[in-house]
Amino acid sequence: MRTYHQAKQSERATILILETNSQSSKKLFLSVLLIDFLLIIILISLMSGCSSPTPHRLQTHFESVPPNTDVIQRRLSIHSENRLAVGMAIVLHADPPHEPLGITESTWPQFAARVNQKVEALIPVSMQEVVRLNEIPSGDRATLLKGFRGVRENSEIEVVLLVLPTSQEVKGPAQLDLLPEVSMLNGNQIENHATVELGLLDLESGKLLLQAQGKSYATLEQLDVPLASNRYPRVRGSDRTNPIYPEEERALETLRMVAMDEALDQAVMKLAGKWHDGQGKLSSQVGSES
Repeated sequence: MRTYHQAKQSERATILILETNSQSSKKLFLSVLLIDFLLIIILISLMSGCSSPTPHRLQTHFESVPPNTDVIQRRLSIHSENRLAVGMAIVLHADPPHEPLGITESTWPQFAARVNQKVEALIPVSMQEVVRLNEIPSGDRATLLKGFRGVRENSEIEVVLLVLPTSQEVKGPAQLDLLPEVSMLNGNQIENHATVELGLLDLESGKLLLQAQGKSYATLEQLDVPLASNRYPRVRGSDRTNPIYPEEERALETLRMVAMDEALDQAVMKLAGKWHDGQGKLSSQVGSES
């Protein structure tokens, strides 16, 4: 025979409180899990956004000449013994979320000179005219020639080298060491991800003969406190083994310059490879025909 005991009022209140606390703990635990899950999703989205490849923006504005066509072979081979006279158009156009390039109206001629030096060192071209554009020109012939009218005045120029630099920056907190015996100090780190697109544009057809893209990044580490140090600010490039220690007022400019130069080097090397591949294919065809 079972005996049932009626719980006293205080015992029932205690049980009710325990059940309520248990339910509150479960709700709190689920809420924390949900918040953690959302933070993970946001972090993954941000990381994927930062690491996603930059699209070839020149391809969205210009058609490309199919490879191994007569147009490419004629443009690349007709001046095989001499340098091909070309114009250069640097497009300083930044779309959100792209950051300022660090290339201004006063410094773009220096950037153009670096492009000229690197390109002429690997590709048999000779820059005759240089223009700066604020927008990517349309592939429409009238608009195209209007944008390059300064280049078009020279009748020798049939090809223009389009240079499209872009960049993105990410800034976050960092713990930086000053000396081995000193504790870590608060600072920040800025990453600049630079992209340089190069395209050889045929003025007659308004189409791209060759194109290449280079990507690189550099990091800037600097202290939050105004403390003089020979270790900060510090800039590291993706291809550089030795860091650079710029002056405080030139730290951000140096960061962008290092990333942009490394991206430019990649783009020029890729474009040179495509140029020489085109010449080689033409030479083999000529040899077989003869």
